[in-house]
Amino acid sequence: MVTKTTEILLFLQEISSGREINLNSYALSRGLSERTLRRYVSDIRAVFGEEFIEKLGSGNYVCKNKEFYKAFIIPYQKADDTEKLIELLHTINPGFSDFLPPEHKKLGVKLARELGDIFLIKGSPHEESPNLKIFLSVKKAVKFRRYVSFNYEGAWFNDVKFLKIIYSKGNWQVAMIDEKESINNGFRVIRLNFIDEIMLSEKTFHTDFEALKFIQNFESFWDGYKVKPYLCEVFVNDEVLKYFKKKKFFGSQKITEKKDINGFTKIEFMITSDDMILMLARRFFPNFIIRTPKSAKVKFDEMIKKYLNFFKI
Repeated sequence: MVTKTTEILLFLQEISSGREINLNSYALSRGLSERTLRRYVSDIRAVFGEEFIEKLGSGNYVCKNKEFYKAFIIPYQKADDTEKLIELLHTINPGFSDFLPPEHKKLGVKLARELGDIFLIKGSPHEESPNLKIFLSVKKAVKFRRYVSFNYEGAWFNDVKFLKIIYSKGNWQVAMIDEKESINNGFRVIRLNFIDEIMLSEKTFHTDFEALKFIQNFESFWDGYKVKPYLCEVFVNDEVLKYFKKKKFFGSQKITEKKDINGFTKIEFMITSDDMILMLARRFFPNFIIRTPKSAKVKFDEMIKKYLNFFKI
C-alpha cells in the first residue's frame, strides 16, 4: 500500500516538471479520488504557500517553482557512484532494502537479480522486520534528538538518548546512551526488534558529537566508550592462525613470533572492553586461549564451566 507521503512526493515530482496537471486525470491514473488529490494540494500549499501551485482553470494546475524537485534528484555525474554504493550495500547485506517502502523495492529486486548472476551471498539469517510503529518512533527520536522511555526485554529504561539506527548483518540495532548507567559510561547497542514499547519525550538533547564519532569508528558493538585501550594477549593454534593472517579482527591486531609450550602463536590486541575479546574466544574455542587481561580470562573460564554444567543436568 502506497502511503500518503509517497503519493504527495510523486505528485510533486510530476507537477514540478512544469507540465500542466489535470487533477481528475492524474487522480484516475493513481487510483485516487479527485477529492483526496485536492486535499493533498491543500496540504502542499499549507507548507509551501498558496502561490506554489497555481490553478489555471478546467481542473488544471501548474507548479510555479520548476526548480523545486531538482533538489531531490541525484546529479547525473554522481549517479554512477550512487549505483555503486547501493550495489555494495546489497553485496554486504543481501536484502537490506526489504524493509524499504514498496515503491523502492523494485530497485532492490532488480539489483538482487543482477548481482545473483555474479555472486552467491550467504549472509546471516535475516530477522523479522521490526514493528513499523516502533521503528518509525525510533527513527523520529534519532532525527529530532528526543529523549525516549522504552520497554526492552521486560525492563523499562527512562530518558535515554537514541543516537543512531544501525543495520548490520541482517539485524536492526540502535546505539544509545543512558546517562544514569555507569557501565560503559551508559553506551550500549541494542536490538531494535526487542523493543516492545516506546514513548517519546518532549525533551530534546544537543547533538553528541563525541558519541557519534565513536559510533562511526567503533570496531564492534562491544567497544568501550570513553575507555582507555589496554593490552590483551591471546594464543591460537595453527588451525585458526591462518584466519588472523588473512584478516585483522581489530585494527591493533599484532601477530608475534612468540609461541607457548603447546606451539600456539601469541597475538596481541589493544582493546577497550573484555567483551571484545570474549567474542573472538567463543568463535574460535577451543583453539583460542586468553592469557591477559586476567578479567577476560576469568570470564571465559566461567563460560566454559557453565557450559560443562549443562551436561550434568
